[in-house]
Amino acid sequence: MANKTVKVMLYSGGMDSWLIDKLWKPDLRIYVDMHTKYSEEEIKKIKLLKDDVKIVDFPLGQYEREDAIIPLRNLYLIMVACNETLSDNVEICVGATAGDRSLDQSETFFNKAMDILNYLYSPQHWVPNGKHIKVITDYRNKTKAELLRMYMDEGGSIDKAFKESLSCYNPSEDLEECWNCKSCFRKFIAFAYNGYEFDKDVLAKNLKYFNEHIKEEMDSKEIYRTPKEDEEIRTVITNSKKRLEE
Repeated sequence: MANKTVKVMLYSGGMDSWLIDKLWKPDLRIYVDMHTKYSEEEIKKIKLLKDDVKIVDFPLGQYEREDAIIPLRNLYLIMVACNETLSDNVEICVGATAGDRSLDQSETFFNKAMDILNYLYSPQHWVPNGKHIKVITDYRNKTKAELLRMYMDEGGSIDKAFKESLSCYNPSEDLEECWNCKSCFRKFIAFAYNGYEFDKDVLAKNLKYFNEHIKEEMDSKEIYRTPKEDEEIRTVITNSKKRLEE
């Protein structure tokens, strides 16, 4: 196993990691239980689907902010992934997509992380052969809608993708998606843009979220996230308004 490249997926069961898992086909999937306010529901979903995912306990939730951001999260997660295989060659994929604005999801961060990890895993007394680590960013420039389209183009089911992925900061047993958080809104945009049929109640909730949390910022900037994701948001919002007026 020492010379085999092992593909490690940092898997959350959210939309991005669910889709990338199907496209990238990793050798090992790791769910890091950070003990966040949404970890319990994520783990429940993974176990319900009987996914072959290794669950690693790492309580980063103690640093979780009110907005669900955990500072340095992806740096911690990449380091955990490095230690989950004995292979000398490791490829690690993080579910980052276009429009992700935190710096620990940027190309610059991933390159710097690779530099420091490859330096620390240089040949030395405790790791004589060293270890080569590559952080995969193949999907970094794809929007969530484009990622979903790639999966569908390979024969994937949009219904399966929607039902089996969980992207929500406030999930519950009764209602997996709260439709009142950034994560839910971005999932809504991706699926609606690709033709998924939502009922009018969900359309209304997402229009409300858009008007209260996104519209003002979009209107005040030439580019809100990326030109492509901005176009997707505007298209879906326009179509949703028309449906609600029918």
